[in-house]
Amino acid sequence: MIFRLMKFVASLLVLLVASHTAFGADVRITLKHIPPAVAYNPRMFSPAQPSAQTISQILQDLHALRSAGVRGLVTYSAAGTLGLIPKLAREVGFDGTIIMGIWDPRDREEWQHALAQRDFVDGYCLGNEGLGIRYQPEELAARMAELRKLTGRPVTTSEPIDSYLKGPYRAWLLTHSDWLFPLAHPFWAAQADPTQAVDWILARYDFLTSTSGRPVILKEAGFPSAGVPGADEETQLKFFQALESTRISFFYFEAYDQAWKPAALSRGDVEAHWGLYRSDGSPKIAARWFMTRNTAP
Repeated sequence: MIFRLMKFVASLLVLLVASHTAFGADVRITLKHIPPAVAYNPRMFSPAQPSAQTISQILQDLHALRSAGVRGLVTYSAAGTLGLIPKLAREVGFDGTIIMGIWDPRDREEWQHALAQRDFVDGYCLGNEGLGIRYQPEELAARMAELRKLTGRPVTTSEPIDSYLKGPYRAWLLTHSDWLFPLAHPFWAAQADPTQAVDWILARYDFLTSTSGRPVILKEAGFPSAGVPGADEETQLKFFQALESTRISFFYFEAYDQAWKPAALSRGDVEAHWGLYRSDGSPKIAARWFMTRNTAP
């Protein structure tokens, strides 16, 4: 009963965000966050061929997620067929929050796809873990302001949560984001116990919301299910159950295991095991719990 009440309240949450465009106008934008939602890359995704996924493959993923009770998505790239995901998701029946990701703020194809998907998205995330690395603050700020002006949608970017609490880009992130969209991964902070991992997130979430005065939704919150000692499907389930018991708004990280990550990210086999579903589409324990809870009458 408590969970259902929390879910109902969360579904009605409306975040009123005052954003300042590059032209000095003050725009009042409404962003609704309706859970449950997941961070989504297709099962067959590879950064070496970011647009290789077929529409039929993406639709198969989306139908499986929607049947499991998922209502919202955040994506990472708008290249190729990835740029069609918001429209496809709405057609499949996703009625929650859809945030469209643009991986490369300079990429013309991604930009055009993002503009074309305006009617299907609630907001945009321009960039991911690239501030000061793949793009500079001034460049990103200008592109965010332009996207905001052209679409009338709220725009943000995403960095690890500690970047919003300290460091050289903290003030920039608080100033230029229409809402704060951090990544929260306690596993990489040596928090292997699922309850303590959620406490780690909650402490940072509470501090960030109280000191920034800004709406906060976690773009990624997850726990791996294999790859290193202490990471297994039961622990992953306990993590999500504990996280669900809080008042935090978040996107499950992530929908499907991504086989390309260990080689690309140099963090070992654990990077291939963050999904609710395996790369072959079969559900893990956490996915079965998710399905039972979210599809119950």
